[in-house]
Amino acid sequence: MARTGGQVGGHRFALALCALAACGYALLPAAATGQTRIQFPTTPPTAAAAAPTVTIPGAATTPVNPYVGAAAPGGVAPFDPYSASGSAAYQFWSGVTPPTTGGLVAQPAGSLGATTPLPAATGSFPTYGPPPPTPTPPSQFILPNGAAPQFDLTQSIRFIQDIRLRHTYVAGGNDPNDLGINDSEVAITFTVPNFLTTGQPLFISPAFALHLWDGPKMLPADLPPNAYSAYLDFQWASDPALQVGAELGFRIGVYTDFRTMNQYSLRLQGLGLGVFRLTPTLTAKIGVMYLDRNKIKILPAGGLLWTPTPHVRFDIFFPQPKLSSYLMTVGKSEVWWYLAGEYGGGAWTIQRADGISDRVDINDIRVSAGLEWLGPRFNAFAEAGFVFKRQVIYVVRPQDSFDPGDTWMVRAGISF
Repeated sequence: MARTGGQVGGHRFALALCALAACGYALLPAAATGQTRIQFPTTPPTAAAAAPTVTIPGAATTPVNPYVGAAAPGGVAPFDPYSASGSAAYQFWSGVTPPTTGGLVAQPAGSLGATTPLPAATGSFPTYGPPPPTPTPPSQFILPNGAAPQFDLTQSIRFIQDIRLRHTYVAGGNDPNDLGINDSEVAITFTVPNFLTTGQPLFISPAFALHLWDGPKMLPADLPPNAYSAYLDFQWASDPALQVGAELGFRIGVYTDFRTMNQYSLRLQGLGLGVFRLTPTLTAKIGVMYLDRNKIKILPAGGLLWTPTPHVRFDIFFPQPKLSSYLMTVGKSEVWWYLAGEYGGGAWTIQRADGISDRVDINDIRVSAGLEWLGPRFNAFAEAGFVFKRQVIYVVRPQDSFDPGDTWMVRAGISF
């Protein structure tokens, strides 16, 4: 039978209703229909193309902070290469600076690798740049009752920091006013952590020195063959992260040949510096040093500490400037070279050849060049230089004062 147009339209309408019903059934939740729906995964959107990377030949994979060095694995604070050279103020004050812990130090191009691990190195308090990241301590022990521990050994500072030995030889001669000097010194540094709740340690250093004098010859003046220095140092510095801080020192000691002991044999000395961190690489210091010598009692002290790169340090500090620069790495140890100047000498009470008790100053200016070895087990240095502007000044008999001739010196030391 032939279909009419109305029949054809009815069939099309019925098919459309069936399609709409099927779509509505598919949109119902699975819980409402009691059936389990199968959902086909859709194709994820195409990810945006990553930005192209540019590789610089010879560049390190991890950038190194030019102020604090590379970060060590596990969050260990980076090693400060300048701390081993030391603050000029502390070098002037005690000859050897208080130590600090270390981690890694960045090396210049051409050295043995990008970084060299250094377990520890001695040095002064950092006085420039941003503070290093705080090390992440291991998990603390928990007491049986769940209370926190009373102390954390991971945050402790060892009580005995180091032992230091140093010898200085100033050449003499055959002229009547020549004076040869041999100085042998030994010192040990102890640490009091968190001194007066400041968060910074106090360094205490007892020391003893033997001074051997050769000369003068055939002059009215005379010196005993030896004298001694026994003293106790106290050193403290504020948090280096502060914009404004301080470095303080105090020394009490006995300086004599032990044949003349009086009120002048006991000398008190002091150091006071204000520290101002101007930029991450530039620090200013200003203050005074109380030397308590017979000729000079007080010296102004101050200058700038500039560290343009992690491998160069300009310590433009009066009265002891120093320029230090990284030289090479040997195994796990660093070698630095330096140029330095200082106001040398000291003051003692002595007994003259005729039995008269006197006081004597030995003053000079020294410039030197040397090498520093900074290693995980010990530090050492050796230097040679020129000594000039020398004076030997007597107090009881000032007419016997004389000026020794210019000469040369060598000095070496070790700390461990």
